[in-house]
Amino acid sequence: MHDEQHLLAQCRQGNKDAFYLLVSPHLTKAYRLAFTILRSHHDAEDAIQNSLLEAYRAISEDKEIHHFSSWFYRLVTHRAIDLARKLGKERQYTEISDMLPFLSNSHHLPVDEVISKEEEQELLAHILKLDMKYRVILVLYYYQNMKISEIAELLQIKEGTVKSRLFQARNLLYQYFQKERKEELR
Repeated sequence: MHDEQHLLAQCRQGNKDAFYLLVSPHLTKAYRLAFTILRSHHDAEDAIQNSLLEAYRAISEDKEIHHFSSWFYRLVTHRAIDLARKLGKERQYTEISDMLPFLSNSHHLPVDEVISKEEEQELLAHILKLDMKYRVILVLYYYQNMKISEIAELLQIKEGTVKSRLFQARNLLYQYFQKERKEELR
């Protein structure tokens, strides 16, 4: 694998292939991140495109970047949140199953996938109903396997805020499931 700092130096000298080598390992995870925030393939692509343009511009202008991957994910997160705010409304999607391949990092046996697919869809449906500030934290923590300190750095908030939102998000999910169970028993 190429050294990030070496690739950044090549990018600053105008090597576009170096930029591709720098960003390509991060695109799948960045897309999942943007997609989860925006809940739209088209909007996620827009956020990624905006992030790539901004990253290229920042590198060309000699912005000091120590850890490209974390800086790039932070950039994608902010562009996705900006786009979500610009759109001004939460969109509803009925095909939750379309979102699972983009969020799942795990590789299960076929039998495991059949058994857990319905539960995973139900959980994801509830996660996507949450306010963006909770949804982003849950996705980064559980689907992107980021540490609390990494999430705090990425979102530029305190670790205590991340912990608090994670706790609140879990409670909201618990309440959703409790409410559904009560309705099923009626």
